[in-house]
Amino acid sequence: MNPSILKPEVQQYLFENEQEDLRKMGLKKSPFTAIEPSEIAQQLKGRMVAKLKFPSLYQTPNIYYPPSVNLEQASSEATAHYKASLISGKRMIDLTAGFGIDSFAFAKNFQEVTHIEQNESLSRIVAHNAEQLHLRVACFSGTFSTYFEQNPNEQFDLIYLDPARRDQKGRKFMLEDLEPNILEWMDLFFEKAPRVMIKLSPLLDITSVIMQLPTLSAIHLVAVKNELKDFLIVVEKESTNAYPIITASNLLTDQSPFVFQYGAEEDARALHSGYDTYLYDPNVAILKTGAFKLLAERYGLKKLHPNTHLYTSKERITTFPGRVYEVLEEITHPKKQILKSKTNVLVKNFPQAIDILKKKYQLKDGGPQTLIFTQSIEGMHILKTQKL
Repeated sequence: MNPSILKPEVQQYLFENEQEDLRKMGLKKSPFTAIEPSEIAQQLKGRMVAKLKFPSLYQTPNIYYPPSVNLEQASSEATAHYKASLISGKRMIDLTAGFGIDSFAFAKNFQEVTHIEQNESLSRIVAHNAEQLHLRVACFSGTFSTYFEQNPNEQFDLIYLDPARRDQKGRKFMLEDLEPNILEWMDLFFEKAPRVMIKLSPLLDITSVIMQLPTLSAIHLVAVKNELKDFLIVVEKESTNAYPIITASNLLTDQSPFVFQYGAEEDARALHSGYDTYLYDPNVAILKTGAFKLLAERYGLKKLHPNTHLYTSKERITTFPGRVYEVLEEITHPKKQILKSKTNVLVKNFPQAIDILKKKYQLKDGGPQTLIFTQSIEGMHILKTQKL
């Protein structure tokens, strides 16, 4: 961390040049003797990322930005606020805190937040930024095991961690392969707090996670504008839930969360039919839950096919948590009707992949309409639709 970057004249320079090309700025001679061109480029990159990903930091003067890898690994402000909204209390600790976006969000719902980060430089950056944001965040540089050894009697209302899911060999998805291995540490965590919130890979299987963590009380699948970002779990020392509550949310949209208790899908019943006037495509968070029959039951919809996760109705359901399409016509002679069309394409349970279909019919992306290649209990369909 270079304190010269925080001087008023440097901050003003960064503000005036934030639209400049980063590569050119990195090669251009620095106007400040104590600051390297690469450091200026790093701060400009941070401002550029923060404008979209961490707007409250972008709007706050004198924020210091870390290297790009820390910016990329950090939670977005939207997902951080979602996590923080789930639990409040007096004290919480973030064991793998990184750039601190989650810690900053938790600090608005907890009286005290402890930020643990092994990278000493990054820890200093977070401490500085917390001060600029007027948040009570205490930063500790080191491992969480060292922190617990040095503070053996401290108690918290919540432990939060985002275990490393990548090493030199690539990505890891099983609970026992994460760093730290949460299965080995859970007993110690429960000595320090009654609740543990963990961010997992969206690729993990929900059922296997539930089987490995018997006191798991809640699962949150969190998407942002229909892109799945977080698989959050809350594990309690003494859970009263026979089955965890699952919540699928699509942030920055007007879609309501889809909430149900694990096991409800087994008891749900879905009717199947050919397509009707409207088609419904669930958001990715709901698709991850696997509650396909339950979704149909809740919204009074029919499913096109047991293996097609599209739904249909004659009357429009305006509260559906996903995309809604109005069917304009069925394409029966595609080489005559859609060849070389400019259209959006959606493929659901169809024998050919989207890339093959685009090439076969020479389709170009764009336009107001969507071609849906799908299968119902009546057979294969190519449907021209418009998204509502």
